[in-house]
Amino acid sequence: MGNRFWRIFIVSVCILCFVALGAAFAQKKVGGGDIKYESKKQGAVLFSHEKHMKVPDTKCNACHTKVFKMKKEAKITEADHKETKYCGTCHDGKKAFAQTDKADCAKCHKK
Repeated sequence: MGNRFWRIFIVSVCILCFVALGAAFAQKKVGGGDIKYESKKQGAVLFSHEKHMKVPDTKCNACHTKVFKMKKEAKITEADHKETKYCGTCHDGKKAFAQTDKADCAKCHKK
């Protein structure tokens, strides 16, 4: 009887630990934090993973590695904004605000 009690006790403690760890990881902040892209001509862009992950049905693999490599050294040109590359994959005026007007630039580029 004593041996059975300890087995049940140990299994119960293990289950509680797994539940506690699961809850801790579930509350972990999603994304890689903010990334700053420098731009001398237009002003820097501060990309917020947190803000973008709040968009409904957004998953990490929507951008990584289909659109962006897992590096912050992306060289995005003004010509890239005119195409549906990089940011334009979603910022096309349908999924998210477009990047075609000069006023759109200031939404991301801060001088």
